[in-house]
Amino acid sequence: MKRSSLLLFLLCLLAALTACGFKSVKQGAMIDEEKVTNSVIDGKTTKSDVVLEFGPPTKTMDRERMFFYTWSEISKASIPLYGGETKITKNLIILFDDNGVVKSHKVTDTSEDSAAGFGTQKVQ
Repeated sequence: MKRSSLLLFLLCLLAALTACGFKSVKQGAMIDEEKVTNSVIDGKTTKSDVVLEFGPPTKTMDRERMFFYTWSEISKASIPLYGGETKITKNLIILFDDNGVVKSHKVTDTSEDSAAGFGTQKVQ
């Protein structure tokens, strides 16, 4: 009887361990701050230079005087009875003057963590 209980325990442990996982979803092209520093120079870099270096913007505003580039990654851990999620977002915002030359630019970086407790209840 003890042998069958041990076998059952090992099978349950194996099932729990195979249910563990990690998933990462990325959106957009990675924004490399060193590349931005070397490529985007206020008062010099043109709109066409920016598009050649980074591709079409994620979003534009003010008649294309503002370009937005966004990259995000969401990582999820799924472990039985526990899990968590991390979201990292980087934004590159570029403002052009009336001649299509970079007036100013900025890179922002945000990170959010949320942990799941037992079951599916979120813990903030």
